[in-house]
Amino acid sequence: LHPPPSTLHKTAMSRLLRTASLFRRSASSLARGGRCRLYRDVRGCGSHPLSLSLHHRGLLGQRLFCSKPAEEKVVDVDAEDSKAAPDLDAGLDFDTDLDGTKREVKEAPKATEKLSTSSKSESLGFQAETRRILDIVANSLYTDKEVFVRELVSNASDALEKARYLRNNGDVKLEDVETDFEMHILCDKETNKLVIQDFGVGMTREDLIENLGTIARSGSKEFIKTLDNVGSAEAADNIIGQFGVGFYSVFMVADKVEVYTKYADPEKGEGKAHYWTSTGDGNYEIMEAEGVHRGTKIIIHLKEDEKDFADSHKLEDIIDRYSNFVGFPIYLNGKRRNTIGAIWTRSKQDVTEEEHEKFYRYISGSFDAPRYTLHFTADVPLQINSIFYVGETHFEKYGMGRMEPGVSLYSRKVLITPKSKKLLPDWLRFIKGVVDSEDIPLNISRENMQDSALIAKINNVLTKKLISFFSDEAKKDPVKYLEFYKEFDMFLKEGVCTDFVNREKIARLLRFESSNDEVEDGKPKPQSLDDYVSRMKVGQKAIYYLNAPNREMALASPYMETFKKNGTEVLFLYQPMDVIVMKNLMNFNNRKLLSIESSEASQEHDDVKERPDSPIAGDLIQFFSNALASRVTEVKVTDRLTDTPAVIVDHDSRYNRMISLLEQKEMPFQKQKLQINPHHPMMERLHSIKGKQPEIAQLVADQIFDNAMIAADMLDNPRSMLPRLNNLLTQCMTEAGAEPVAETDGEIGTQEAEKTEEKPKVEEKA
Repeated sequence: LHPPPSTLHKTAMSRLLRTASLFRRSASSLARGGRCRLYRDVRGCGSHPLSLSLHHRGLLGQRLFCSKPAEEKVVDVDAEDSKAAPDLDAGLDFDTDLDGTKREVKEAPKATEKLSTSSKSESLGFQAETRRILDIVANSLYTDKEVFVRELVSNASDALEKARYLRNNGDVKLEDVETDFEMHILCDKETNKLVIQDFGVGMTREDLIENLGTIARSGSKEFIKTLDNVGSAEAADNIIGQFGVGFYSVFMVADKVEVYTKYADPEKGEGKAHYWTSTGDGNYEIMEAEGVHRGTKIIIHLKEDEKDFADSHKLEDIIDRYSNFVGFPIYLNGKRRNTIGAIWTRSKQDVTEEEHEKFYRYISGSFDAPRYTLHFTADVPLQINSIFYVGETHFEKYGMGRMEPGVSLYSRKVLITPKSKKLLPDWLRFIKGVVDSEDIPLNISRENMQDSALIAKINNVLTKKLISFFSDEAKKDPVKYLEFYKEFDMFLKEGVCTDFVNREKIARLLRFESSNDEVEDGKPKPQSLDDYVSRMKVGQKAIYYLNAPNREMALASPYMETFKKNGTEVLFLYQPMDVIVMKNLMNFNNRKLLSIESSEASQEHDDVKERPDSPIAGDLIQFFSNALASRVTEVKVTDRLTDTPAVIVDHDSRYNRMISLLEQKEMPFQKQKLQINPHHPMMERLHSIKGKQPEIAQLVADQIFDNAMIAADMLDNPRSMLPRLNNLLTQCMTEAGAEPVAETDGEIGTQEAEKTEEKPKVEEKA
């Protein structure tokens, strides 16, 4: 303080506390870049400015100056001990919403502005091309009329930022220095008016003509030429990002617009205020005004069919959706609206877990806590501030439909695209969060991104970062990652099938059980594909997998026989979708992915012949080819089987079944490839009877094929086997010498009944 005042009034101290509170809640990000000072003229302390310093590291606090050095002290704004910390809200009024949200109440300054009696109104006309652009903006450019509120709030935020810059970085003494940097929005349904007022930098007369009298004066002619060449306003929507005309979106809903403004620098603005008005018909008027506060006040006279925008509830929804993170207080009818800070603009170390939890619940509309949080910031090659969250669960698993994307696009804390479909690939739709970038070029309505290549680049950067994040988390805490994987594995598998660029990186995040005996907490430990590759045998050329309903059935599968014998590890896939994943992935780490149900999978093991060739193999191949001519395409001998007579190979049972369910139609029967084991006792006996008892041999051949179909999970209707099984059982008992019981008119049953009745009488007589 230069020089220190003789006294420090209570009101001045309250003002300092209030300023510190606003900095803490709304602009703490200013402190990240170093020392930030706020200079204020405080009434009751003379004309000497008081200073509040926020430091990048160390104490975030304020110094209260007094005339007596002994009473001078430093107060910690963010003190953990609530008893030791001052009441930052001292002197502030609050109101509480129905949901319990505490909101600051502050009335807007009284309206004192009026037209100057010593000034004459000057009527000016828009340029011809400007009128044409104005018509496009007001009638066809914006898809939602409510975005005019976002545009005006964004303009007000820019004006406030410029005013703060003038104060902090120049020798300018602002107009109305005691007025806080904030904006007020007032609505009145009775008068059908909407007022948006900021206490920012304001405008001079020249600024009014340049900014409101013309539209993109530096490029309007070029734009009109382009528009003529394109010949369509819809097409023009994608080529006019450099022409800032957001203010004119107000004419979508307004019959008339009035603007009172006063420039913040009294020297440049000569202490004069001005009035601007237009009905959007091609002309506007300008004249001097009196009683105007620093900044800009826009009075919107709404059209009769746009009265909804004078409703406070509708405005609350619009502000919460588009402008909730603007760095300056927004008051709607005297009540603070933006209560949640843009935490993604702050340093990672400055954001607490509680703040993350609160922010996650706000953007996701859920009540759980995030299981994962990624706060990602980049300056090159693009400027990106982002926060991503993974919740505890998702609702697609309950059959509640496909989720919408969960990440919204912001530019300078203003919502541009809610739940954007372009920021992340669709398989990452379970991610909730925000992405803020000042490098994104927007079109004239801020609703679409012009540079699709740039958006694709952002998508690529964010996707790779998230994949890398999950990979790091899997190494850091495998148990926590497995809990996440059990809940969200379907999205990762979808990514393998749809994201061709990052397919193998996503595949590293997958987890499967295997035939490996490694256990964890008494359960088989899920393995990654990298884990499998690290344990592959010398000379093994492929990664093997088997699709089965559960582990027990997988281990008992006949396809596992040769792999058990050779000690080759096999991954177990328990979900039908897993087969689609493997078919799309095809290769991993330069190794082919093979189902052990394929004929190719056993070639590594069939190369070594441990058993001599069977002399009956050729006859059995011929027999099965004839007996199953309508059901098989080929029959071959295999050495992969030990305890099983035959298997089906190269089939796509679960894949075809899933496709059938998706298309809701029954798949026609397809002929299969059959591999037989001629060394099995059943095959040897079958060979011995096929000439003597051809009917029984046919029944056995059909049953062997159906057994192989069951092992391959391909037999949809097992009841079709019942007549054949009954026939075979009858033949077996006949061969065993069992004789049928002869019945003659029920006499045997009658005699047996009579003997049963006589026996009790004899016993009773005895």
